[in-house]
Amino acid sequence: MEKSHKRAPEWIGGMETGYIIVTAEATSLDAAQNKAMTQVREQIISAIATKVHSATNITMHEIAENGQIDSRREVKSELSVTAADIPYLADVSPTHASDYYWVKLQRADKTIVYGYHIKYPFSNIKLRQLVDEYEKAQKAVNDSLQAFASTDFANYDSLDEMLARHSQLKQFMLSLREDDSRRNICQSIRQNYERMLSGNMHVETVSAGRDKTEVALAYGDKQIACNLTPKTKTNCLTAIEVRSTGHGNVITYDYSTGCYDDEQNWIEVTYTIIGKKITQRCYINNDKK
Repeated sequence: MEKSHKRAPEWIGGMETGYIIVTAEATSLDAAQNKAMTQVREQIISAIATKVHSATNITMHEIAENGQIDSRREVKSELSVTAADIPYLADVSPTHASDYYWVKLQRADKTIVYGYHIKYPFSNIKLRQLVDEYEKAQKAVNDSLQAFASTDFANYDSLDEMLARHSQLKQFMLSLREDDSRRNICQSIRQNYERMLSGNMHVETVSAGRDKTEVALAYGDKQIACNLTPKTKTNCLTAIEVRSTGHGNVITYDYSTGCYDDEQNWIEVTYTIIGKKITQRCYINNDKK
């Protein structure tokens, strides 16, 4: 039968410090080699998994439906080590093996198989290096997650900043593996963001007169910069035009065509923020002065 060496190496079936030794069989030589290399990678992953701290602890706000911070709680997420977490595995290949041996065999049922044996270098120093790299990478992810969880929109001065933070959270979540349990934490944080926005955001009437109305978007008791253009609705005003001021909107219109001084005339403005409608009805001052 064909084989790679005249004699089988003594290391086959044994154990040696600083090496991973595996054996695989398949119906072709390439398939047997690939199967053996898969075992090498799996053993590297397993070795790292036994050395790392696999839990994430994140302190989160509890946001009530009114958008207020109700309490804080700690969320724990268990992690599993996968090949995607270890860039080094991309460089694990047969060319880096210390030794190999293959043999073509015929089984009792006359089928042909190939046995492939690999002796792959993997020292405790390399293991420690990979564990350190893994933990450093996971710490960076967890630190970012904690920063998202600690976000309080009361510290922001513009709607653009708030929406950008919401978008950054979404992109961060998509960067995680689909089976990463930290995605569930991201979903909870996203819900908190949306509760903060819908519960604290409102429209303030700065002024409302016969020729124009000025409105501003506010978060809590603080007006914030906003470049959105609201939709308008009215009981009588015509020729409505909306202009952004950077901190709100000035709405001009024709009062005289359809409005009567003895009626309660109004214009309603509606901003849509992350699918939520925020509306304010502004009553027009009928004073001709």
